[in-house]
Amino acid sequence: MAARGAIALFVKTPGLSPIKTRLAVKLGTDRAEQFHWQAARSTVAVIKQAEQSCELQGYYAVAEEIAATNGIWRGMPCLWQGEGGLGERMRHVYEHLIENHDFVMLVGADIPQMTVTDLQQASSWLEHEEQARFAYGPSLDGGFWLFGGNCSLLGPWWTDVEYSTADTGAQFFNAVKQWGEVQTLRVLQDVDESSDLLVLHKALQALASPVPEQVQLMRFLYGLTPELTTLDEGPYV
Repeated sequence: MAARGAIALFVKTPGLSPIKTRLAVKLGTDRAEQFHWQAARSTVAVIKQAEQSCELQGYYAVAEEIAATNGIWRGMPCLWQGEGGLGERMRHVYEHLIENHDFVMLVGADIPQMTVTDLQQASSWLEHEEQARFAYGPSLDGGFWLFGGNCSLLGPWWTDVEYSTADTGAQFFNAVKQWGEVQTLRVLQDVDESSDLLVLHKALQALASPVPEQVQLMRFLYGLTPELTTLDEGPYV
């Protein structure tokens, strides 16, 4: 029997797609890819921890069709995002999963400070089937780090949103709220620029009970940029 909810982690595969290009300008391609891999591992660990308490099934939503079948990503089932822009790909993954689950959440790999509590909050809201409900996690840069819903959302609005702009999140939120009630989660900072790594490091240090992979990510981040080498290493490093 399928888990009630599904959560899809959007990832790109090192060596098959350009990854974190803005971050790579400052850190270099290798380190940018290493960060993406480490951040994805941390996010997967949180998802796996939440699977039982939230009745969730985690999935990788991979950017490359070949990566969905060759075992590069392990520990969760893989599905291909499909072709097109971000809106088309999110719609494809969301609609595919909502066919077999009561609700679906979409997250990116650059929010590794996400916690089980965050997913429990979203899941408990979405599991009520008597009305259309949505969960929305805003990012500090004007985007969003989580979107979830408990009903099909066919229509052009996915692609009407202009992505990667300062008001992407506002556009997305305004489109979604016309379909049903939206619960807003806490604001988090995703990682696009090297300056975001400092914010992430502080957020990880502030976690009360980090999973081992989040601790490993903190160790990886420490010394990655000059700003981080001046920090107190903290209790986990």
